[in-house]
Amino acid sequence: MVDKACKKCRLIISEGHVCPGCNSTELTDKWSSYVVVFDPEKSEIAKKIGAKAPGKYAVRIKG
Repeated sequence: MVDKACKKCRLIISEGHVCPGCNSTELTDKWSSYVVVFDPEKSEIAKKIGAKAPGKYAVRIKG
C-alpha cells in the first residue's frame, strides 16, 4: 500500500482510511518530502507545521 498524508494534520499513514491523528478521512497520496518529529514541544519544525504528536509528517501536500 502507498503511504498517504492527511490533508488536515499532514500525518503520514501507511494503512487504513482514517487518520489516527485527527480522525479525518481526507487522505491523499500526492505529497512530497517528510519530516520525522520526535518531540513536538521542542521542535521548531513541528510548531511550523502544526504537529502535536510524534510521527512522520508531509512537508508538502499537492492535492
